[in-house]
Amino acid sequence: MPELLVGEWEVGRFTDDTQMTLCVAEWLTTNEAPSGKTLLEHFCHAYEPWRHYGPGTRLILESFPNAKDRWADLATAMFPQGSYGNGSAMRVAPVGLLFHNDLHALIEAARISSAVTHSHPLAIQGAVLQATAVASATRGVTQYEPFLKTLMMSLSHFQELGEDIAIYKKALGRIFEGLKQAISPLKMSALLGNGIKAQEAVPMAIYCYLANPSSYERAVESAIFLGGDTDTIASMTGAISGAALGEKHIPQRWIERVTEPACTPEKIRQTALALYKKGFGVDFRAR
Repeated sequence: MPELLVGEWEVGRFTDDTQMTLCVAEWLTTNEAPSGKTLLEHFCHAYEPWRHYGPGTRLILESFPNAKDRWADLATAMFPQGSYGNGSAMRVAPVGLLFHNDLHALIEAARISSAVTHSHPLAIQGAVLQATAVASATRGVTQYEPFLKTLMMSLSHFQELGEDIAIYKKALGRIFEGLKQAISPLKMSALLGNGIKAQEAVPMAIYCYLANPSSYERAVESAIFLGGDTDTIASMTGAISGAALGEKHIPQRWIERVTEPACTPEKIRQTALALYKKGFGVDFRAR
């Protein structure tokens, strides 16, 4: 029987979102002192361009093997000011899991993990917000007011460094008002955006979760039906919701449709267990 197709995508295949997230988890667990260079090495080892990598990331990963001595410059090869796409936020969930009780370490790890491909301040702030959202969910913060307060605290770190946080601060304000008024994620997408920019995708993913805090399925579906960059927004939404609710809330019928050996439930569990065992052994603040 031929494989089912959705557009040009085979059902049961995973995208760069999942592949790079697994790389970040492995990077955190297999390196005593994780660095940007070692993260790029993980990305390159797993790189399969047909998984719909963004053009900037493709250029970086294809250039890295011949430019290891200047790896830190690759992030600005296509975008001189650095990319502010959502590519680093989509993969940062393991940072939030590992450092769920250490905001300072989380911020530094998220910054390092973002800067190798997405070095624009908006991308880095977006990665920090997404990691903080995962951390808050892991700690059991479910009410949207304390949840958003924690996100605002993570942004204040950038304000101390003189970086503008107005865009994300405005987005968090819109999220707060939207939740108070019980506005649907679809309607909120007109205000927050649903594109590839980190400043659109990250707030939208956070909203999809907070609007559906008790249902993984509804949260992810609300992200998928937004249109726009659906796979990444849904991936980030699922990361937050999964951290809050646990594996048992992921529909079994969804899990059964994943057909690739590199992304079996057992593989994910092994990676998650290694991340759990790692604990707080790495101090990113010393870097």
